Amino acid sequence: MEKIKALSLCNAVLQNFRIEENNTAFKEYYPVLEKDRKDCYLWAYFAAAGMLYHACKAGLELQADYRRLVEGFQYYRSSPLEDGMIKYHSERGSSPGGGHGPCFFDDNIWVARNYLFAYEIFNETEYLEEARRIVTYTYTGWNEELGGLVWNENGLTPQGTVQELERGLSANACCILVNAILYRITGEKSYWDWAMLFYDFCKAIQDPETGIYYNGVHTLLQNGRRTAGEVNRDLWSYNSGSMILADLVIFEITGDKTYLEDAIKAAGAAHEAFLHRDDNTGLAYYKDFTWFLAIFAEGLSALKEYAADVVKPFLRTLEQSMTFVYETYRSPAGLLPHDYVTGWRADVDGITDCQTDPDYDRMLLTHSGTAEISCLLCELSSEQRL
Repeated sequence: MEKIKALSLCNAVLQNFRIEENNTAFKEYYPVLEKDRKDCYLWAYFAAAGMLYHACKAGLELQADYRRLVEGFQYYRSSPLEDGMIKYHSERGSSPGGGHGPCFFDDNIWVARNYLFAYEIFNETEYLEEARRIVTYTYTGWNEELGGLVWNENGLTPQGTVQELERGLSANACCILVNAILYRITGEKSYWDWAMLFYDFCKAIQDPETGIYYNGVHTLLQNGRRTAGEVNRDLWSYNSGSMILADLVIFEITGDKTYLEDAIKAAGAAHEAFLHRDDNTGLAYYKDFTWFLAIFAEGLSALKEYAADVVKPFLRTLEQSMTFVYETYRSPAGLLPHDYVTGWRADVDGITDCQTDPDYDRMLLTHSGTAEISCLLCELSSEQRL
């Protein structure tokens, strides 16, 4: 049943968001409104790629769709840079290498992660080499004095805004993971050294008492000098999810149980922070942006191998809310709302008087995240039930 559910959700994303069956372009929203852009941003595109990676890992026959989507990354690609580097833009071009718009360091390292996913599935060296080229580009954003990557390229200039100057966990935690995986594949020590630099930086964003990971660190820019500002204490579940994954890869490489202990602590802290209970149904569920929850679910699914007794109740919460939303709110298009327990924010035409953002129900990010969570729930082990 779990595989059938996961396959139906992945197929609903492909059928409703892919612009044409044999095209690599995807829509940002469905249903499409007059105000909407023509195709999706890079963030939503690599979310769909992550969905299909986990679909393949779960045994769903979507390899051809996954390969086509991975090949479509080239439309967000820049022209080649010096020293063999490559970067990816936020918006899709009309031809390969024609990407345009801002370049975000978090987008780029997540694209590198997706190329490593593709290398795992297809074992094609070009995917590994492309990940290496992107990672080399991300190093250009590293701050030697303060540590960490800023949000995007403009954050390296004197004109950077507060958001652009922030050194967020999204990019920096993913840099730990990608560099550690590259070290494991290649044996090149420089990747390990970078992974440890990023890890030390990210640990400064963790609450030492609870173990929760915050969103990032502000950078102050005064008279041309950069200094560390306060920690941005916003909580998003994917930050803890990314650090759980990073901890586990380092634990697997080193055998140092300190990293496993940190992963377990971070999982428990995120569970406490994002768990809610609905008064009307009595259901417990995690409340956060859906794609962020998908990355938290990735962390939990990886952690289950080492701490099943801790993680199983968390995964059961995800499973129960997923079953509820699938049985209660699935639309004629086969899609599920952003809010699993309380249902749709918008009607089928995307028009609503709801005070919360109705676009969340129409986003490729939302539906890719939901389908990924469903794939993770059926990929976890050979057990019939959690």
